[in-house]
Amino acid sequence: MVAGAWERYGVCGYDLTGQRLWQDRSRTNVEAVTALADGRVVVTYNRRATRVLQASTGQEVRSLRGVLRVIALSADLSLAVGGGWCRLLDRSLDPVAPRIATGWGPVWCAASDGEHLAITDNEFLRILDPHGRERARSASHVRHVVHDPLTRTWVAIHETDEGQASLLRLDHDAAVLEQRPCERPLDVATVRAGRALVLLTDAGVQVLDCSDWSTRVLVDV
Repeated sequence: MVAGAWERYGVCGYDLTGQRLWQDRSRTNVEAVTALADGRVVVTYNRRATRVLQASTGQEVRSLRGVLRVIALSADLSLAVGGGWCRLLDRSLDPVAPRIATGWGPVWCAASDGEHLAITDNEFLRILDPHGRERARSASHVRHVVHDPLTRTWVAIHETDEGQASLLRLDHDAAVLEQRPCERPLDVATVRAGRALVLLTDAGVQVLDCSDWSTRVLVDV
């Protein structure tokens, strides 16, 4: 496990017993830590170059200048996010496609089915083709998006200005196939390669199956 701190402690690596294995205090102001394939993590810092580290040792593998965050899409594909742009990267974090222009607001969430890319751009949901051309755009205030491999649809969490949340199921043209109210999530994480979402709500932690929207509540969490 790798964790980053904003003020004093930098980045630390731990084993599953909680024993600290390494610590890098050379940089503070850690903004995000993202796990990648092959035991690597991407660490982004405020106004400093993004670093790629080996999770087991903390050794720096490479740096990514101009990249504000990296979103892991699959074991072989990631999305680099910069100021006003994003770009697909391969397993080695080398570009595989031209830059895609975005709004000045950061891209916080993205998903891919291997052929299309869905991003939340200034809270709008945009579905792009393999060349970065916009195929469709959906409603604003989209909090999270994931591609469900079982139904081959996009599942998104939509939130209104009044704070009411709902689940959306969309096709590649951003047409809404299904919609259902849900509890407003405080945070969301994608698990099981897009087959499930973990939702942190006021009522507790819920696991949502993306294929049928069945929900399981985790107790004692």
